[in-house]
Amino acid sequence: MAKREKLLAKAKNSPQNMSFQELEALAAAYGLPLEPGGSHYVQRLPDGTKNTIKREGKKVKRWYV
Repeated sequence: MAKREKLLAKAKNSPQNMSFQELEALAAAYGLPLEPGGSHYVQRLPDGTKNTIKREGKKVKRWYV
């Protein structure tokens, strides 16, 4: 199983245990990098929609995953 699939499985099965680094790697693997924007990170989707993600220490809140 490739790293991308492992990260995706972790995001689906255990979102509360995703680190910000893992989420960032997963987003980049799917061509949707996170861009810093002050205290938040912004992800631009192909349809023009923006997702805003707040980093909470080393982890990410589960509703952002």
